[in-house]
Amino acid sequence: MRAVTALLIGLWLVSPTVAFAERDAHGDLHFSDLLTTDFLGTLINFGVLLLIIGWVIRKKGNPALAARRAQVEKELAEAQRLRAEAEARHMATATRLEKLDEEILQIRADMIKAGEAERDRIVTQAEEKAARMRKDTNFFIEQQMKQLRKELTQQAATAAVAAAQELLRERTNEADQDQLAEAYLARLDEVVQEGGS
Repeated sequence: MRAVTALLIGLWLVSPTVAFAERDAHGDLHFSDLLTTDFLGTLINFGVLLLIIGWVIRKKGNPALAARRAQVEKELAEAQRLRAEAEARHMATATRLEKLDEEILQIRADMIKAGEAERDRIVTQAEEKAARMRKDTNFFIEQQMKQLRKELTQQAATAAVAAAQELLRERTNEADQDQLAEAYLARLDEVVQEGGS
């Protein structure tokens, strides 16, 4: 490619010399007609110019081109790495999307199991609480029944004593009172004698 470019530039520079070359009687142009001093000077200048341009390109252009090439290679490597990562993420996402229906069914089944377990736990707690409430209620009723029996017994005893007192007042005469007083005094004497001994 470089050689073709150099040849085209050379022909372009030489073309004015060819145009001014003399033709012979038949109108033919000979190579010996081109070898004039002006033409040879032009060729030498052209060669030196090509050497200078080549030297400048090698000295100044090669490091810049090498740096640019290294940067482009680095960017290409980074782009390939990013592409590989993106493809890996794409594959993972595609795989996960394929398994998404299975995951949804699994999550739904897990939620149903958890709901049933929670329901069973709540039912068990409610049954335990109801049993405790029944036990507490039975205990409370028994206590109330005992209290009522006690109160009824006390009221019955009080009523019986009151009735007995009333009955005694109505049916007791003076002789009965004297006899009770003597029995009381006799009993009192016995207690005093027991206490003294």
